[in-house]
Amino acid sequence: MRGSSEERLKDTISSLRAAGKYARAREVALEAVRDLERAGRAGPEEHAAALLELGRLQDDLGDYDAARRTFDQATAVAKDLANGAGLAALALALRAGIDRSLTRLDDAERAMVRAISLAEEALASEDPAQLEILAEAAMLRVARGDLEGAELVVARALDTAERMPGGFERDRVLALILNAAGTLERTRGRYDLAEATLRRALALSEAAFGSDSLEVADALNNLGVTFKFSGRFDDAKALYHRALRILTAAFGELHPDVAALYHNLGGLAHARGDYEAAELDARRSVEIREATLGPRDPVTALDRAALASILDRLGKSEEAEALLRAAVATLTQTLGIENHEVAAQLNNVAAIVQRRGQLDEAERLYRQALAIKERVLGQQSPELAITLNNLGTVLRARGAHDEAEWLYRRAVAILAASVESTHPSLATARANLARLERRRTRQEAASDS
Repeated sequence: MRGSSEERLKDTISSLRAAGKYARAREVALEAVRDLERAGRAGPEEHAAALLELGRLQDDLGDYDAARRTFDQATAVAKDLANGAGLAALALALRAGIDRSLTRLDDAERAMVRAISLAEEALASEDPAQLEILAEAAMLRVARGDLEGAELVVARALDTAERMPGGFERDRVLALILNAAGTLERTRGRYDLAEATLRRALALSEAAFGSDSLEVADALNNLGVTFKFSGRFDDAKALYHRALRILTAAFGELHPDVAALYHNLGGLAHARGDYEAAELDARRSVEIREATLGPRDPVTALDRAALASILDRLGKSEEAEALLRAAVATLTQTLGIENHEVAAQLNNVAAIVQRRGQLDEAERLYRQALAIKERVLGQQSPELAITLNNLGTVLRARGAHDEAEWLYRRAVAILAASVESTHPSLATARANLARLERRRTRQEAASDS
C-alpha cells in the first residue's frame, strides 16, 4: 500500500508528537483505524499500517494492554495480505518490546522469534521495519544477558542504518539502534563508548523529533544511567530531571515512564549515600506503579524491591525483608520461578540475612538464585557474577575456602570476557580472589616453616 493516506496519517502524527500532543495523536490514529474498519475504505495493508501507528501511541501513553491488543490485531490483519509478512513481523517485534519492558522476557522471546523469522523472508536488509525489529531484538538480548548476541545484532543494524538516506523512518530506527548500542556498551562496562553513542542518539533525537519529544527523554534517561554507573552523579541527576520534565509535561505524573525516572533518581541518591532522598523517590515510584500498572504487576514488585534496598541501608531491615519476600512471591506468581528477576531478588534477600549472620539461609538462597540464573541465562552470563561473588563471600565466612576461591575465579573469568577491565563488579571479584590467594600463600608459608 504505502499510499498517500498512510503518509498523511504519519505526517499528522509526527507533527503532533513533535508538539508533545501524544493523547491527541492517539485520537487521530484511533479515528483513522475506525474509519478504515467502517466501510472498507481501503485495503488491509493500510489498515495494518494504521494499527501499527495506533499501537505505538498506546505504548507511549502507557496503555500497554491496549497496545498489545492493537499489535496482535495488526499481526492478524497483515497475515491475510499476500505480502504482509513484513508488517506482521514489525507488529510482533513491537509487542515483544512491550513484554520486555514489563519483564515478561519469555513472552517477548516467543514473539521475537516469530518476528525475525517473518522479517528475514519478507524484508530487505535496509528496510526501516527490518532495522526496527533488529533494534528490539538487541534490547531483548541485553535483557537476557546475551551480550555477544546483542553485539552482533547491533553491529548489523547500525551499519545498515548509517548508510540509509535521511528521513523520518531512518531517524526513528537509527535513534532506536543507537540507544540499544549505548545500553549494550554500558552493560559491558564500556562507559566512554556508551556515552559517545548515547550522545549521538540524543543529538539525532533533538534534531529529528524536537527537544521535548519522548525520543529525547529516552536518550536522556539512558545517558543518565550511564553517568550513574560511571560515577558522574551530578550529570546523571541533571539528565534525569530534564527527562522527567519532558514526560510530566506530556503525560502528567501518573505514567509508567515517570515512575521509571523516580526509580532511577532513587537509585542515584542510593548510590550517593543519600538514603533519605532515595527513599522519597523510590516510594513515589512505587505509588505511580501501583496506580498505573497495579499492585500485583511484576514491575511494581521490582520497584518495591528497589525501595527495600534503600530501607535496608536506613536500618529498616525488617520492612526491607518483608518487601523483598513479597516481591519474590509476586514475581514467582506472575513470571514463574524460572526467571532471572526472581533470582535477583532471592539474591537480595540473601544479602539481608547474610548481614544478620544467618549464613545457612543466605547460602541456601544464593545457591537457589545461582541455579535459576544458570538455567535461564546460561553458564557465561555476566548476571551470574554478582551471585557467584556473594556466595563465595558466605562460604569464605564459613571456612569453605576452596569452593569460595573457585566461585571467585569463575566470576572473574565470566566478567573478564564480557566487561571492561575497570568494571566495578570485576574489580570486586578480583579483590576477593586476591584476598583468598594471599591467605593460601600465608598458610603454605607457615606450613613450610
